[in-house]
Amino acid sequence: MSRADSARTLTFAVVGVGEMGRNHARCLASMKGVNLVAVVDPDDKRRTAAAATFECEPYASTSEMPPVDAVVVAAPTALHADLGCALLERGVHCLMEKPLAHDRREAQLLVDAADSANVTLQVGHIERFNPAVRQLKEFLEDESAIVANARRMSAFSGRVTDIDVVMDLMVHDLDVVLFLMGGRVCDVVARGINGPNGFDHVTALVSFGGGRLASLTASRITQNLVRSLEITTRDRYFTVDYPNQELLIFQQGRIEGISGKAAESNYSLDVDTRRVFVRRSEPLVAELEHFVGVIHGRHENEVDGRQALSALELVWDVQRCLQDLVE
Repeated sequence: MSRADSARTLTFAVVGVGEMGRNHARCLASMKGVNLVAVVDPDDKRRTAAAATFECEPYASTSEMPPVDAVVVAAPTALHADLGCALLERGVHCLMEKPLAHDRREAQLLVDAADSANVTLQVGHIERFNPAVRQLKEFLEDESAIVANARRMSAFSGRVTDIDVVMDLMVHDLDVVLFLMGGRVCDVVARGINGPNGFDHVTALVSFGGGRLASLTASRITQNLVRSLEITTRDRYFTVDYPNQELLIFQQGRIEGISGKAAESNYSLDVDTRRVFVRRSEPLVAELEHFVGVIHGRHENEVDGRQALSALELVWDVQRCLQDLVE
């Protein structure tokens, strides 16, 4: 998009107006520089209701909708490749809800289609845009994370039944861990509890180069909502509360010039706890604003198809470990 176009209003459509699609439509309908013109869903009742709520036109398929600049695809994962490739090939910028695709072939098709058409493919790893995570990333520019512990747990809601808990929930934390820790993945170990919709409770250990480690637990059968991240560096310990967008830093005090048994037996060292000021905002709005900025050429795409594919590679590694348990 040329500099002259960078201020013009972008026309948008949302494909799939279930729970997540409606959230996207809600945010887009109130954003500046965006005009939500269409919602697309094969369910007549659902698309009609969404169109009335967000004051746009309803369509049963993407082939029926008018030309638009950009689309959010919030349809079931199994439809992502067909829908996304067709839209990208038409020159439409796409924000695909996570996960990008069911398998490597379909994910690569989407990445290649975006490259060939020279349009934006962004993936909805929403936790990247949680302001507490972004603040934590700034701290980790100066010190390396050596241990990560992520927990994402809740009771089963029936919201998603076509994928297991690794693809549904853990993929968020695998993406965040890659974002914060980086480097080469050396090994993956996983154990889980199988349920009617695949594995519904999974713990995974991911080993990174340099002796660094990430422990991740995701559950759809836990009777409490937990969304947390803990990061240990050489000198500090960070905790993130995702829903409340809180970031805490813990650091043990030091007494200079005293070491050995004298320091251990004669002195009590307090742990200093600091609550970092986090400017709270809705991550979904930030994600969509980032997408708009990428389309306009204002900044690089922080969550492109290749990065999403890296997170999926870890998902598939975890799933292979779990499959070995049932064979």
